[in-house]
Order: sequence, then C-alpha cells, then structure tokens
Amino acid sequence: MRWLLSIAVTLLAACSSSPRLEYTPPDFQTALNAVNAARDAARTCTHGSNTQSYAAAPALSWNGLLGEVARQRAKYIQQTGEFSHQEGSSSTFAVVTRSQQNGYRFKEIRENLAQGFSTATEAVDAWLNSTQGHCNTLMAANLRDMGMVKAGDYWVLVAAEPQ
Repeated sequence: MRWLLSIAVTLLAACSSSPRLEYTPPDFQTALNAVNAARDAARTCTHGSNTQSYAAAPALSWNGLLGEVARQRAKYIQQTGEFSHQEGSSSTFAVVTRSQQNGYRFKEIRENLAQGFSTATEAVDAWLNSTQGHCNTLMAANLRDMGMVKAGDYWVLVAAEPQ
C-alpha cells in the first residue's frame, strides 16, 4: 500500500511540477539597462489611433524564468521564421503557454518582438517608436519582471507582473 501511495504521489508531482528553467545571457545587463532607461522618462505612446501618456515607470528586474521564456521564443522564431506571437496553429499567445510550462506565475504578461536590430538599445528604440503597442508594454507601470534575448536577427522581450 505504501508503495502504491508513493508511486501516486510521485506521478502527481511529475504531472503538476514545472521545469523552472532559468536563463540569463552574458549581456543581460545591457538589455535590462536599455528597457529601464526607456521606463525612466515620461512619454506618450501610440497604439493604432489611440495615444496614452505615461509617467516614468519603476525599473524592471531581470527574471531568469522569463529569460528562459524569451530564449525559447527567440530560438523558435529563428528556427521557424514564424515572426508571430503564436506558435504553429495555436491561437494562444506562446509567451503565456511557455511561461506556464516554465513555472512563472503571472497576473499579466506581455511580449515584444523585433527583427533586424544589432543591439538591445536599437530594439528598445524601435519599440518606443512603434504604433503597435510595443511602447505601451515598455511603459506599463504594473510590470515588474523581464527577460530579453536575441537569437540570430530576432529580439524577444517578455515583461510581466508576477502573482
């Protein structure tokens, strides 16, 4: 009986636990500094025909779990050429699925993608000038954690408000 209970507990733990992989690239500080420099100043962001003014936002902290999510997303985009917030035929945002699989618990999570920029600062500058909501993601004051990774020609920023 103890043996069966032990197996059941082990199987339940295996089904419910997340791998919780963390990744921090050698140049993470450069990406973190670029994002936090953008958040350090008040600015107006445009999303479609809507504009929104933001006060300076608190600095984000690097989170290795989100770094791993950003790494996975950047590698996926690089390998498949699918420059999209979804993967394959899924209609769910990939950042949500990958964050949950990796054990990061969030109230809100967002993702910015960029292609063709050599540095993190160039990618952040492009997001600040975007009219697709990227600036709004950078300036959202409720977000606290981030991971940002480049793979090939692609940058992925994942920013979240933890639970």
